[in-house]
Amino acid sequence: MAAATSAAMASRALHAPPVSALRAPGVAPVRSRRGAAVVAMAAPSFLISKLEASTRTHRELTFRLADPDVASDPKEFQKLSKAMGELTRVVDMYARYKECEVGVEEAKAMVKDAAGDLEMEEMAREEAAALGTEMSELEDTMTLALLPTDPLDEKNIMLEIRAGTGGDEAGIWAGDLYRMYNRYAEREGWKATILTTNPADSGG
Repeated sequence: MAAATSAAMASRALHAPPVSALRAPGVAPVRSRRGAAVVAMAAPSFLISKLEASTRTHRELTFRLADPDVASDPKEFQKLSKAMGELTRVVDMYARYKECEVGVEEAKAMVKDAAGDLEMEEMAREEAAALGTEMSELEDTMTLALLPTDPLDEKNIMLEIRAGTGGDEAGIWAGDLYRMYNRYAEREGWKATILTTNPADSGG
C-alpha cells in the first residue's frame, strides 16, 4: 500500500540538552516563616537575551508591515507576515512570563506585609507557587520554540507502506499503520491523498 500526504510531517530535531540543564541559578528564594519559597528561579540570561531580541524584531516587523511601500509589494508583505507569525507565539509567552514575574514580586511584598497574618501569608505563598510553576512551564516552551527550525518542516512528503513478509498478519498490520498515519494527519489538519493501493483479502 502506498500513500502520500501533501502536508509537512517532518518533525523538528530536538537534540538540545534538557531545558532543566540550561537553567542558570536565579535570585535566592525569599522564604516565609514557615520556610516555603515564594520566588521562582530566574530564567537563564541567554534565554532572556534571545526573548528580548525576538520582541524587538517582532515590533520592527509590525512597523514594517504598516509601511505602505511594503503593503503594496505582495511578495515582501507575505515574507514579513510569515516572519512575524513565527515570532508572535513566543513573544506572547514572554509577555506572560514577565507578568508572572511581577506577580511573584507582589507575592513577596504580601509576605513581608503580612505581619503575622498567617492567612494572608499562606495566600501569598500559594499564589507565588502557582506563578512559579507557570513560569517554569513557559520557560521550557519558549526554549524549545527558539530552537532553529528545519527547512524541511514545511515540505510535503510521500509515505509508502508495504506489508512485506508475514502473510495476512503483515497486511493487517500495514492497514493499521496506514490508518494511524491518516488519523494523525487529520488531527494535525494535514491533507493526505492515496496515490495507489492494493488491498489484501484479509482487510490490510
